Amino acid sequence: MAALVAKRRSYLFLGGILSSATTLLLVLGLANMFMGSIKVYMFQLYVGLMAFSGFVIFDTQMIIEKAHHGSRDFAGHASELFVDFVAIFIRLLLILMRQAEKKDDRRKKRY
Repeated sequence: MAALVAKRRSYLFLGGILSSATTLLLVLGLANMFMGSIKVYMFQLYVGLMAFSGFVIFDTQMIIEKAHHGSRDFAGHASELFVDFVAIFIRLLLILMRQAEKKDDRRKKRY
């Protein structure tokens, strides 16, 4: 919602930062395949969640700019946001599953 009511082009600077964060997540993911660190995995989840939340803002601003310049590719614009929301949903689901596992482990240790 913030991207819709913000001044034009005010969030477009996020593109470079978010792309760098995504590249960092990719490198960490490849390195973590060999290390197997749970802390790196959790870092990836939370940073990925923040990055894709930023991508929603960035992509919304890009869609507004493209529409202002005459682009009427509704399916393409919707697919950009859909990919962002799917990435957010997956990360939220993984975080919630991890928390449920911790809760079950604590419950089993108690009994």
